[in-house]
Amino acid sequence: MVKGSNVEYLWSVHLLKKLREENMISDEEYAAIDRENRKSFYKNDNQRIA
Repeated sequence: MVKGSNVEYLWSVHLLKKLREENMISDEEYAAIDRENRKSFYKNDNQRIA
């Protein structure tokens, strides 16, 4: 896995958690966005993320 992509994915998870904590997104939205992020990062690196 490309190290930069893993860092970017982890950063996206951190931001999503903050949005969820602030009630700016629901748990369902969090899960859907994270699922799409995983697909995107997986597709770009052809490897598993976190």
